[in-house]
Amino acid sequence: MINLRKSGTVNTISIYPEISSLYSNSPSGGYDLYVTQDYNDQETLLSASLINTPTEFDPRLVLQIQSQDVPSSSGLYKTQLQEFVLRSDTWGNTNTKWVDADNRWSDRAKFDRRNIDVDRAYVSGSDIPVFTSYTSPDETGRYTTYNG
Repeated sequence: MINLRKSGTVNTISIYPEISSLYSNSPSGGYDLYVTQDYNDQETLLSASLINTPTEFDPRLVLQIQSQDVPSSSGLYKTQLQEFVLRSDTWGNTNTKWVDADNRWSDRAKFDRRNIDVDRAYVSGSDIPVFTSYTSPDETGRYTTYNG
């Protein structure tokens, strides 16, 4: 379970990715965290910055997310972490005509996305009410409890 706060400046979270081939395609370090609210399926995209150097032996990702990007509605959310993977075109999957290509083949880099983790999150948003408690020394109250 991931905990995100709307207050403060930055959220630091730690995620162990679910896929085993995370580091086989030289990850780029660009991450997006999609959070979908359980109540109304509203989706929010959060950009995440990687602050550690994961390895295949310690695949834990430590990510930072700006608090201003966190949804303001408190509650439970579904999360999906996606990673950007840099890849180059191959002859079989490009649609550029030979006469229209005016760049070098090695410069045609693209980003693919891959899902690396699905999790749950609790968001402490800015819609949490603040209760004021008024107490004084002369409050005398009674209650009766019935056992039925």
